[in-house]
Amino acid sequence: MPGCPPNPYNLLAVVLEYVTMGRLPALDEFSRPKFAYERVIHENCPRRAHFDAGRFAVSFGDEGHRKGWCLYKLGCKGPVTHAACSTRHFNEIPGVWPIGIGAPCVGCTEKGVLWRMGTFETVPIHLATPPDTYPPIYSNAGQFKVGAAALVGAIAGAVGGATWVASQRFQSSQEAGIARVTVDRAHAEKTKVSAEKQIPKKED
Repeated sequence: MPGCPPNPYNLLAVVLEYVTMGRLPALDEFSRPKFAYERVIHENCPRRAHFDAGRFAVSFGDEGHRKGWCLYKLGCKGPVTHAACSTRHFNEIPGVWPIGIGAPCVGCTEKGVLWRMGTFETVPIHLATPPDTYPPIYSNAGQFKVGAAALVGAIAGAVGGATWVASQRFQSSQEAGIARVTVDRAHAEKTKVSAEKQIPKKED
């Protein structure tokens, strides 16, 4: 099995399947067990999110390299290297592989890559940088503009008004009727008193 060195768990899995089942596991076109070499490292790389977002380390020790950004521009061969290094770590210690320690993958499981490409040469892949559908990494964040302030104010006003209306207690039809009768009686009493004042008193 290819690797530098091959993962001992992969070898043990092949041996156990042959001993217990009497057959070898499914193999790819290069006679490698598919369970360990079917996918490229790039698919499960812990730095894959940085690749998709367009964040790349450009030189060793720069800000991107220190922050754990994608190593593609430093010659990482993960996008074309079939291996399980990113999911099956050596000696059960996470991060014990090239990308885990900040070094680009050299493609040691691919004879057409390791011995034919330079260590820091980038592999030709489609869309090395994210498409335009992704949001920009460096955007003008933190600027609160007038239009946005007006919109926020309008929304806040609408929410406040709705809250006030919801907090009011609406009268039932019976309560409204009683209140109306009370007002009418008060008005009638007031009209009666006013009329009495306007009637002249007769002299004896």
